[in-house]
Amino acid sequence: MRRVQVLAGVLASTGLLILPALAADYSFEKVATIELPGGKGHGDITTFDSLAQLLYVSMPNDGLCIVDTKSNTVLKYLQNVASPNGSDWDSDYIYVSAADGLGPGNSPAVGKINDIIIISKEKLKEVGRVELQATSPDWLAVDRAAHLIYVDSDDGNQMEVYSTGDHPELKSVWKLYPDEAKTGPDVAALVPSRHEIFQSDDSFVLVLDTATGAIVRKVDTGIALTSKGGTKGEVYDAKNKRLWVATTGKEILILNPDTLETIKKLPQKGGADVAVLDPGLGLIYVFEGSAKGFDVYDANTMQAVAFVSTGVGNTHTGDVDLATHLIYAYEGDDGLIGVYKPAK
Repeated sequence: MRRVQVLAGVLASTGLLILPALAADYSFEKVATIELPGGKGHGDITTFDSLAQLLYVSMPNDGLCIVDTKSNTVLKYLQNVASPNGSDWDSDYIYVSAADGLGPGNSPAVGKINDIIIISKEKLKEVGRVELQATSPDWLAVDRAAHLIYVDSDDGNQMEVYSTGDHPELKSVWKLYPDEAKTGPDVAALVPSRHEIFQSDDSFVLVLDTATGAIVRKVDTGIALTSKGGTKGEVYDAKNKRLWVATTGKEILILNPDTLETIKKLPQKGGADVAVLDPGLGLIYVFEGSAKGFDVYDANTMQAVAFVSTGVGNTHTGDVDLATHLIYAYEGDDGLIGVYKPAK
């Protein structure tokens, strides 16, 4: 296996760090930078909309940025989204969880906002919102074929199911596990083809049946729990029938989705938050805020490919355009989206 030689000047200008080439010999070039309004810092989930070619960025404190990826410009900054977390979309709307959380004394207080906010893609403005049953909504996903929204709650340790549209209606409330969760649920993976959701919760991986909400399988991964959780972003690889689970530790887990048995563990540069799959290239990207960059793995060979350094703290979330293969990395401490292009 040959090593990729990268000149120091190139490293300095692109923020690129390549590990020894393994099964997939890729390099990653930063091809664009998108400046974001709304402050700098942690923020939350970044979601790519393949239908509209838009990127939705949950900003620190308040506000959702809507970015046009064709021109790499910010179309709209919606400041009325309080403490945004997860977001997803359908043909007409953007759905984002607004998570003010618990009020004083661990009970909701007047003025606290724990809603799904619905934004018109045509008008780029809020057209509806629904107050959730529990507080601190986090991950949110839309089953576009079934016309359903799934959103989990950190404080309530539960998942709520709503209809899509500008006036979502509550369909179900599903309790999660463990019963006395310390950090609660985190980034999950909705897999409509399996009628399942793979959900991170504390150090556990749960598998929920989307027809009933029942937890049909669960495993304690043994990941040491931190204040930021244990198991984090989950990715289902349909081609190889594997489940990848990023963690707050310095390892990513590869599980059998049918049994939740561990197939393999690989090192992470740092504690992770979000993971995404590009099935066309067979690459998995794992975004790691403390490591200031993202790890790249070969989904087919289950090997590490590269660590791409952004040099910026809070690069903990991102997404990928499956048509162009461009990677959109949230570089939080600089208030930017870095756009990276893989090349062989």
